[in-house]
Amino acid sequence: MTFYAALIVSMLCTLALIPPLVRHANLIGAVDEPGERKVHLTAVPRIGGIAMITGALAPILFLMPFEQRYIAITVGVLIIFFFGVWDDRKNLSYKSKFLGQILAASVVVFAGDISIQYAPFTDGQLLPQPVAYGFTIFCLLAITNALNLADGLDGLAGGTTILSFGVIGVLCLNAHAPFVLLVAMAVVGGVLGFLRYNSHPASIFMGDAGSQFLGFILGIELILLTQRADPSLAGTLPLLVIGIPLLDTMTVMIKRILAGRSPFSPDKNHLHHRLLGLGFNHYEVVVIMYSIQSLFIISAFVTSHSDDWLPFSLFLGYVVIIICALTLGEKRGFDFKSHVQFAPLGWLKSIKHLDSEHIRSRSNQVLPWFLIVILPTLTLNTLYLGSEKPHLGIDIILLAAILCLLFLGSLFSRITYEWRDRLMTYTFCALLAFLGYKRQDISEAGYLLEWLIVGIAGIAVIVSIFFAKRDQFQTTPLDYLLILLALLVPYFAAANTELQHLSLDIVKFVALVYLFEFLISGGIFQRFKGLSVALVLSAGMIATRSLVDI
Repeated sequence: MTFYAALIVSMLCTLALIPPLVRHANLIGAVDEPGERKVHLTAVPRIGGIAMITGALAPILFLMPFEQRYIAITVGVLIIFFFGVWDDRKNLSYKSKFLGQILAASVVVFAGDISIQYAPFTDGQLLPQPVAYGFTIFCLLAITNALNLADGLDGLAGGTTILSFGVIGVLCLNAHAPFVLLVAMAVVGGVLGFLRYNSHPASIFMGDAGSQFLGFILGIELILLTQRADPSLAGTLPLLVIGIPLLDTMTVMIKRILAGRSPFSPDKNHLHHRLLGLGFNHYEVVVIMYSIQSLFIISAFVTSHSDDWLPFSLFLGYVVIIICALTLGEKRGFDFKSHVQFAPLGWLKSIKHLDSEHIRSRSNQVLPWFLIVILPTLTLNTLYLGSEKPHLGIDIILLAAILCLLFLGSLFSRITYEWRDRLMTYTFCALLAFLGYKRQDISEAGYLLEWLIVGIAGIAVIVSIFFAKRDQFQTTPLDYLLILLALLVPYFAAANTELQHLSLDIVKFVALVYLFEFLISGGIFQRFKGLSVALVLSAGMIATRSLVDI
């Protein structure tokens, strides 16, 4: 269960760190000003990487074994972190960036003894050690810069990376590689916490510190997975796992070289720039990129143990199709604005015969009562309606007790802090989902009851979002990403019995978080004190149940 704890701790640490870092962004000197190549029009803090790296390192340092390999990885990440923050403040040249990346990669390779021993298409032959070291450093630099260059739109780099680390996590679970899995989930948690503030329109950017960290740790994870955890995996699998960032970097650099310019010279030839040029808006471009990346990820999962040629051929095939489609659209002057607008979740609001104001008013009245009923019900079902009562440790007792006291405090507090309410409710949702996952002996009746409740909650979320005012709730690409993850998890779980029960709990977590987000952003949570009472009762039941078990 440590991977679940790593994800939650990382996400909560990142969420907690971002607000104070935003307030002091000018003091840190990490602010992204608008420019010719920039999409944003106002200055935005570049401190997301600081919060994300700190959040990811917190569970890694606490849960990982004190071994030379993981010490070397930590030192390498800190080097990337230092040079990344320096770059966010001073806009370093690419030579200085490369220096930091080479230092970090060298520490991992030489001090951590992490290298690519089996290259693709070599029939399992070991590479000579000098070649292996050089090739590994080259690959780490390539992946680090691919993520760095692909970070061009709000939520783009973070969202595509979550999908990559997600499939790495599943493959690690299948290969029984707990520590590689733990790192992957810690990064996913950090990125999820960051995306809460980075989805369009973003209030923060990850900066070079964040994008280089994601690329660097993604490269290390792929090496550990394919070279140590499960060498039977296809050697070309990383091409599909990296997916969009690698495709984007390859095409951009080739175009620059063919034009007689430096491959590192800035321009507007990235995939997202080209999609924007075809008339898609910011939201639509990010959703399209997420969808393409999910295609890469599913292909990686399906072909994970195939011959090296299959993932390689699929990657090249996708590259050819995507580039041909973009080039054809550009040559024909395609403009999406002149066609039917792709506005997910928005088109239902234009249905004339529906009384949106009435539905919105009823939704705002019903949702709090719905949560008041289902929270204790889900808690009781999780704790008591199994063939065996779950034994919960002291960590669960403390967390539940702290949450109970915090909800009790917010019940009598006269000051409203949305970040505090989100942190508390998100943590409770994660705790409830974790307890559901931990309890594997759920009865058929209890299982059906939970699916019924979660299904109704999901419908309530969809209806509420459809008819919400823009200042109450506005959909972002993060919403699409979370729905995509909720759909992909059951697909991946079908191949792993350890993950099958996780599907319900992931969907439950997403549905509850959206319900709370809707109520908090609309000011309903603060006004409706009964919600805090239900949360106090539910958290109290968890803490009491744990004490009874002891």
